[in-house]
Amino acid sequence: AFVLAMTFYPEVQKKAQQEIDDVLGFHRLPEVADMDTLSYVMGVCKEALRWNPLLPSGLPHVASEDAVVQGYFIPQGTIIFGNAWVLLHDETDFGPNPDKFDPERYL
Repeated sequence: AFVLAMTFYPEVQKKAQQEIDDVLGFHRLPEVADMDTLSYVMGVCKEALRWNPLLPSGLPHVASEDAVVQGYFIPQGTIIFGNAWVLLHDETDFGPNPDKFDPERYL
């Protein structure tokens, strides 16, 4: 997802690279302590995982008991897959344009 996003959004890549250069310079690698000062880069990483999730259908779960969800009966033992993509592209949580790659939503 990250490489795909950087291919589609070179302006995001340029801005992230500028932040890395400003914070780290050219003579060292990033450290865990740098995470707080690389806020845009962290936003890019979070947005890449949200925008194009690795497991769009989530991980399987098993209903531990009978349940009724929005009028549908789900018997105990049923394997259930959550739809991560739908949750991560919900306008209620991610604004009016959830399909847009926008790292600034995390700033």
